Order: sequence, then C-alpha cells, then structure tokens
Amino acid sequence: MDLTAGLQVGDKVKLKPSAKHNAGRRGIVLSQNRGSLVVRLEDGEEVRAESTQLCNYSLAARKAWLKMPDRKVGRPKGSGVGDRISVTIRFDRALWEAFLEKERNGEVQSRTAVLNQVLREIVGIDAGERSRRA
Repeated sequence: MDLTAGLQVGDKVKLKPSAKHNAGRRGIVLSQNRGSLVVRLEDGEEVRAESTQLCNYSLAARKAWLKMPDRKVGRPKGSGVGDRISVTIRFDRALWEAFLEKERNGEVQSRTAVLNQVLREIVGIDAGERSRRA
C-alpha cells in the first residue's frame, strides 16, 4: 500500500486545521482509499483526509528513534507532565502482536491507560487515588 508522506497503517495522527470540522481530533490511520486516507478517530468515527491534513505522531517518533536510538525513554525530569515513570516490560510476542492489532483497530486508545487500569485492578487502587510516596 502506497501511503504518502511517510504514513503507515496504524500510525497515530492528529488532524490539522485544514481538515476543517475535524481539526484537532486524533485517530489512527486505517487504510488508503481512492487517494485519501481513512482515519478512525478516538470516538470510533471513520473519516477521509489527505496526508497534508495530518500531523503524524508515529512518523515523528520513528525519526527521533533513528536520530537518537540510545536516548532514555520518557520526558526529561522536571517537565511537570505528571508523576509517571517509564518501565521496560517483556511480553510474549503473540500476546503483544494481538494487543497491537487491537490498537490498530482503534479498540485500544492509550497503552498507558490500559496498563494503568490493569495494574490498579490487581493492586486494588482506585483510579483517583495517588501514591503517597514523594
């Protein structure tokens, strides 16, 4: 499939102001159809857009990885984007590939949110409760 501007099926995108009434909405590229791209938005709606109407977050991440593959993961300390840490986990390949398929299909919107929800259920912490450690 010949997706333009470095877009790939499964890429996370945001629609630019040129996309008019869908401007600012986020989604995942599903396919290319008749010269335009089909994007599943976060609410499940599917829309058509030109590649020039999309900000491709996945492409930006791929380029950053090529430029600095040894850079530490996550935001710099003190960025003030919440009290989170980066963790490396190893999954069974088949399980991870099944998860990625659900993400591509729009069934999973945020890896972080899914894993936080599962861990909260296991540990028994309410979503509103914060760690009391400093």
